[in-house]
Amino acid sequence: MIRSAGVGDLDALYQLEILCFAERRFQPQHLMYILRNPRASTFVYENGGVLGSLTLQDEDGVVRILSVAVHPAYRRRGIGRTLMTTAEEIARRFGAREVRLEASTKNEDAVAFYRDLGYEIVDTLRKYYSWGDDAYAMRKSMLAAIRNP
Repeated sequence: MIRSAGVGDLDALYQLEILCFAERRFQPQHLMYILRNPRASTFVYENGGVLGSLTLQDEDGVVRILSVAVHPAYRRRGIGRTLMTTAEEIARRFGAREVRLEASTKNEDAVAFYRDLGYEIVDTLRKYYSWGDDAYAMRKSMLAAIRNP
């Protein structure tokens, strides 16, 4: 089940960050900022506990995915795909023209996953991350989905 996350989910979201990201994870204070940001939305995928999360932000006609995380023991079971479908449904509801995200050029699995979902690489962002790694800027148009629901 997917539901909106709230401040009460902070501990579960941070535990998911620890499990999913060995380094450079969102810290609790940043997660709290996102949870309280009126332009951001966070969702959790639950099944006996928080197994996945999705954080996105409305940027005037664009929905930007800030983070997608799936518990390592539950990957490749469709949770990530379900979370991404949720992001796209929200984008359609907002009337967004596209969904954007960034993925590390070193994370080949994530890039392949997003490409399989129809996202295209539109740019390479040199030294995008604070630690110096590059990222791919990726996007998926929602215009056809808005015209043909």
